[in-house]
Amino acid sequence: MEVDEPVTDLEHVLVQAYTDEMVDYLKDHPQDFPEAIALAVGDRPRYAWRAAWLIGNCMGAHDARLRKAVDRLIATMPGKPDGHWRELLKIVIRMELNDEQEGRLFAMALQHWQDPAKQSSVRWMSFRFMADMVKKYPELAAEVKLLMRPDLIEPLSPGIRRSLSREAKKILGMRLE
Repeated sequence: MEVDEPVTDLEHVLVQAYTDEMVDYLKDHPQDFPEAIALAVGDRPRYAWRAAWLIGNCMGAHDARLRKAVDRLIATMPGKPDGHWRELLKIVIRMELNDEQEGRLFAMALQHWQDPAKQSSVRWMSFRFMADMVKKYPELAAEVKLLMRPDLIEPLSPGIRRSLSREAKKILGMRLE
């Protein structure tokens, strides 16, 4: 199997640097931010997850550099591996989303929440987005409450179950067993 060797400076940093060095690099080279976006939505696994993580750690809320890429980020999420999907979700939930974008993300979050085979961290991020949507659209609470079933909660790690319990009590007014 042929290794996808780094070509650009950013690609070298993504595969050879420590996390702090990656963040420092992108902050010192803002001209490489569009390349980071392209790598994050691309199909080069060696770079895609790392680029998404890097963007999430270098962006601000409602970051203007990402505004035009939100639809592309959302469109690329289906089919991505769990960790990559989670990092893309972390990016887009920090952006200002329109109703259509929120709807697409909510549908994906529901799908990921209902899949016990997904990583606990992915399911937790999915729930957090769903909880944010319940805060914004209280009429969604009944639908989300129906999804707080033991068969969906028990596979989660103990720490995430505790966090979920606190959040469900606060947002949905329900205690989880």
